[in-house]
Amino acid sequence: MPPGLTAHWALWGKAPRTNSGYKVLAAYPPERSADYNASILHWSPGTPARGDQLPWITIGPGRAPDGTDTVGIFVLDSTDGVDRTNRPIHRIHHFAVATDRIGELSLGWCGLARAALDAVPLVPASGVGPVHLPVGEGGGLLAHVDSGISDRVTAVSHWLAAAAACLLDGPVVVTGARDYKPLELLQVLDCVAAMLPFGVRATLSAATGSSSGSQVPMRLYWGVADESPGVTALVWDGGLPDLDRLSPGARAYFDLLIEAWHTHGGETVVAHLARSREPLDLDSAHVHADALHILSGLNPGLALAQEVLQGRTVDDRLIDDALRHDVFDAQSVAVLSAAKLAGRSTDLSAMARHLPQPDVSQAFWNQLVEDLFDGRFDSARGRFESLREATPDTREGRDPLDRALACVGDEVRQRSAVDAQDPVVDRLLPTIAAFSPGTMAFTQSQLLDIPGLAGRLVQAVCAQRRDPAPHVLAWLRWLCDDSVPDVAGGPELTPLYGLLASGNATVDPSRKWTEAHPGPATRLLAAAAACGYADRLLRGGFFEGLVACACRSTPTDLSEETPAALLHRALDRPPYQVRAETAARWDMLCALTGRLPEAFFALTRTPELPGSAGVTTRLAGYASTLQAELGLPLVREHVPTIVEGLLEEILSVDQETGEGPEDTGRELTLRLLEGPGSHTHLVVEAVGRLTRNPLWKETDQDTHWLDRIARHRPELVPALSLRTLYRTARVVGNSVEDRRTLAVQLLDAHRAGADSDQLCAPLRSWAAKGPVGERILGILTAYHTTWTAQAGPHLAGEETRRLELAFGRGPDPELWQAYIRHAVDCLKRRRADNARQIQDLAGQQKQMDLEVERLRRLDAGASHTRP
Repeated sequence: MPPGLTAHWALWGKAPRTNSGYKVLAAYPPERSADYNASILHWSPGTPARGDQLPWITIGPGRAPDGTDTVGIFVLDSTDGVDRTNRPIHRIHHFAVATDRIGELSLGWCGLARAALDAVPLVPASGVGPVHLPVGEGGGLLAHVDSGISDRVTAVSHWLAAAAACLLDGPVVVTGARDYKPLELLQVLDCVAAMLPFGVRATLSAATGSSSGSQVPMRLYWGVADESPGVTALVWDGGLPDLDRLSPGARAYFDLLIEAWHTHGGETVVAHLARSREPLDLDSAHVHADALHILSGLNPGLALAQEVLQGRTVDDRLIDDALRHDVFDAQSVAVLSAAKLAGRSTDLSAMARHLPQPDVSQAFWNQLVEDLFDGRFDSARGRFESLREATPDTREGRDPLDRALACVGDEVRQRSAVDAQDPVVDRLLPTIAAFSPGTMAFTQSQLLDIPGLAGRLVQAVCAQRRDPAPHVLAWLRWLCDDSVPDVAGGPELTPLYGLLASGNATVDPSRKWTEAHPGPATRLLAAAAACGYADRLLRGGFFEGLVACACRSTPTDLSEETPAALLHRALDRPPYQVRAETAARWDMLCALTGRLPEAFFALTRTPELPGSAGVTTRLAGYASTLQAELGLPLVREHVPTIVEGLLEEILSVDQETGEGPEDTGRELTLRLLEGPGSHTHLVVEAVGRLTRNPLWKETDQDTHWLDRIARHRPELVPALSLRTLYRTARVVGNSVEDRRTLAVQLLDAHRAGADSDQLCAPLRSWAAKGPVGERILGILTAYHTTWTAQAGPHLAGEETRRLELAFGRGPDPELWQAYIRHAVDCLKRRRADNARQIQDLAGQQKQMDLEVERLRRLDAGASHTRP
């Protein structure tokens, strides 16, 4: 198949002898029919009149669903059919091609149109697949515009240049040439567009025909001069437009285009513009300046240096073009280099060939120092890297850059305090790739000769890189020319190099060495962990030495931090790719220095890979190592710190959700409880603290776990009994039966060892769910009743008063006040009821006295009348 383009397509028209409207009849892909219909309607040049020469060819930009830019070719032609009113039916074949692909082939409109016309008969009746547009050999832009553009300046040259300049200001309609064939008309438009950078074709639209009076959306088209606002009408083979009506930018482009044509010839000018394929938006406010910049690339002016000296603003890209020119004097190079450095651009590649010049080199490193001290690290890195990429990667090729960087390092250290951050070593070098061994010798000497500087570089690389191991190894190889490093002030670099180069430390750090060198030892740990090699290091004497460092709060050198503080900082970046045994040792160090057990969570939350050990196996290794290490003589006195530090986080409760330990945390706790060692009472205490947490919303798994613990640890029964109370208080309501259930569990928990304050904690949460005062009074009453049934009223009263006072000692005074108010209100109501009852009884007593008196009088009267 000949070279060509793959195009998506649509066929637009309507059914003959019907009143149906125009629509997409077929398309590929079919689901884009609506998009194609909208594009065809948007780029429609109107309806051809009888006698118009067809086909009309329209070119317009578009966009694919994935956001990539496309160029659409629209071929409007007649058909033999008519609609129900006998109006002729036209059809449009639309082809959409990726803009990038057109740029790769440097295709002009004529080449695209010829391919589209050849493909029209190949369009299938349904959307079964894309269409191949055969471009053929020699289908590029230059091949089609060569016949229309002479090498010398002619009247046609002026007309084409004027039309291109007008296009920069707005739409252009070309009139005349009625006898031209469609492709000949398109060739004229192609020649006008060729006067502009090729990139404008990404937004430029054109048409070989348009109907009179229609709203034509194209930027450049053949038609009728209808004096539409903002549209410039030009007559083909006619005179030039009024150039004074051009905007200043467009006029400058016209003048420079004609001047370049005189100087270089039309073929050179067009070829230069055709090479500029970067998309250029004609509607951008900067299009005139951008087009001028591209055109001026033919003449990088030596006068730019003079313009800079005279204080005029010079475009940064023009400076780049000038610096790349072969003929330059040293003074102009220095002036333009300074102007380049004063701009915002970080691309200094044009300066690379001039860096050996002392003035240029000094200007560069002065600017680099300024960027670093002002915090413009991205700018500093961009400038340095652009010069690095533009120089040969050899000792000689990098020598000018090496000398400049060494000067930057000297300047930085002279201006910084002794303990201040070194922006070159700490911020610039770690973000770039390591230098090749044998290059940058001056910079290398600085890092090796100043104690501690090479180690700072390694630590900075570890801190700023996501996967630092290959970068650290590359820097170490450059520092020591591919040999084992022996660096002043950096004894940790030798074992680190061995780890990274072969997987084993060249010198196994002993406990004695680690304790004697806490700074290097902790730096070695931090670097190994960041690089994924902590697993090979945290064992034997080195680990024991780190434990000793963690327990020391006195520095070896008064000018340094304490060993414990150094280790705390070294543990800042959690390790990865560690075995269970290593994770346990890492977390022991974390606990000793007040950090969270991050290695445990990394170990248990790591997704299981096929063939890897399961979580249960990893937990067993973690627990057994932890128990073994806790038995070391050096560790024994710090067992409480380690165990409590680990379990505080592993058995923690989320403050917002109430979620407690994970499955792995519960399993580890059981293993620690069931295993040997004197630390088990610490685990028991940690579980006890968990059970007293009122926020914990334990699950069925938690309950089962607690039951397993209770079977092995009777001393936890009181705490677990209290936990049952928490669980019940969380779910029950305020019915009489609910309060009776709570009261029974309160009594059980009290008899299991819980005091009144502990009993009160779950009741506060329960009471807060409803009418607080009513709930507290109700549970106290139920508690009193339960105690009365078990131990009589006297003890019931005492225990109830203790629980009542515990409410008063609680952290929420409003809860207590609500209870007091409710209890007082209840007593007042009872008192009022009693008063009413007393009053009623007094009335009844009086009535009974009257009745007695009446009966006595009645009896006396009866006796008087008896015979």
